[in-house]
Amino acid sequence: SSHFGTSALPKQAQRAGAQRRPDCACGPRPWRDGRSCNIALVLFRFRSMSPGLEEPDQKTAEELEAHFGTSLDRGLSSQQAAQILARDGPNELEKPPKPTLLMLFILQLTGFVIILLLVAAVASITVNATGPAKNDILSYTTGKAIFVIVILNAGIAAWTEHKAGDALEALSKMTQASIFVLRDGHEVKVDVPEVVRGDVVVLGTGDVVPADMRLVEADDVKVSEMALTGEPDDVAKTAKIKTKKPGEPEKLTPENMVFSGCSVTNGKGKGIVCETGMSTRIGRIAQLIAGDEGSKPKTKCGCLPDTSANATPLQQNLEKLGGRIGMIAIVVCIVIFIIGVAMDRTDPANPGSPAWLYMILIAVTLAVAAIPEGIPLCVTISLSIGCSDMVRKNVLVRKLAAVETLGSASVICSDKTGTLTEGKMTMVNMYTGTVSYDVEGKGFDPTVGSIRRETGGAEAGMDLGVRSSLLAALLCCNTSLSKVLDPETGEEKWEPKGNSSEAPIVVAARKIGFSES
Repeated sequence: SSHFGTSALPKQAQRAGAQRRPDCACGPRPWRDGRSCNIALVLFRFRSMSPGLEEPDQKTAEELEAHFGTSLDRGLSSQQAAQILARDGPNELEKPPKPTLLMLFILQLTGFVIILLLVAAVASITVNATGPAKNDILSYTTGKAIFVIVILNAGIAAWTEHKAGDALEALSKMTQASIFVLRDGHEVKVDVPEVVRGDVVVLGTGDVVPADMRLVEADDVKVSEMALTGEPDDVAKTAKIKTKKPGEPEKLTPENMVFSGCSVTNGKGKGIVCETGMSTRIGRIAQLIAGDEGSKPKTKCGCLPDTSANATPLQQNLEKLGGRIGMIAIVVCIVIFIIGVAMDRTDPANPGSPAWLYMILIAVTLAVAAIPEGIPLCVTISLSIGCSDMVRKNVLVRKLAAVETLGSASVICSDKTGTLTEGKMTMVNMYTGTVSYDVEGKGFDPTVGSIRRETGGAEAGMDLGVRSSLLAALLCCNTSLSKVLDPETGEEKWEPKGNSSEAPIVVAARKIGFSES
């Protein structure tokens, strides 16, 4: 009954769905426009696991003030805020330490096939170093070649994974640097990581909600909850309490609650912070991305992170192949050694040497020859080529082995808005004074494109109908347009701040010389 399929969700989300499905507002029915309610189930679990105030959307302003020890008129005192910050920690998402290039390189050497190759290389060099041709450099060629192949293979894989970004980085970027809060009776600007539970936050159009908040004042507030629900439409918010009726299911995003990472697209309001950091909705999503909630990272070999749970079918098959080859090689070598010693086979070039020493040399030589040292390098080079081809098509691959997993996928289910599309609205046509006009350009850059008549294509930026219509529309907008620095590319880009529906109007007005300021 699910459009996306629950298998695409983390195991924690699936368990949450199994536990809370009877309480879901949609039950087996699709949510809103026909999409499944998998995300809704995850959000239900977040509410039930929240360590803060239970159901803050059902509490009055006075109850919230008493619970958090704050005041709607004065906010927290600086001393209170400092104590809460020391107790709860900063209001930011915890990110697991990113593995260094050296750690990634070492991780590539922990595969079973790689370990077999390393053992074979050491054995080959040891046997040749104790043999009659120990002074001949060419006798060490096999061992050296295996070492070079292993190092080259590990280097390519480690470098590819090191260049890729982290999914948690995208979540942490969904906040702004500072926000206005009430402290000691004054409205002050504080850094978002210093926002604490009980803070009274003042929100305006264009602000990004710094934490999960219960609104106590709302003047035509609308919020984009795309980060949580995937819905592109702005959601109207209110400070009123909607009392639940007996048997009525719990709402996913109550009308009097706003959540961390969601942007205010219209109006202004004031709210009390109920949850911060990893206790927010967006923090729970970060935990699902990072792994099992509350569990310590699994390790292997004592200190290296264990990634076996995320192994792709190719990696699993290579591990099985390596295990089989290793076992067969060991069994064959033992059998050859026993037979050779039983038949008293000695070295023809040195008949006086013991048979067991000569048979060890023969057994190790067979083992080195049996292990296919070219497999890891061939696989890594093939995946690297596929990874490079995808990068040229603007696809970022975080894990090199994921290229194989994507290639084996037969059906990909994806949300449209913000995934297959940009989630941006632009003006392409306008009609005024019985005349139709084309609005050129792409995105939010007002310096690209112009407004032309639909018939004839004449420049229409000075037409009275165009200027009067866009000026009237611009005066009704609260959205602003400015250049911001893209932290990833280092380039400046135009970005609207405010209502997503008003942004196209502001951009079109800028094209003919008007300014929202």
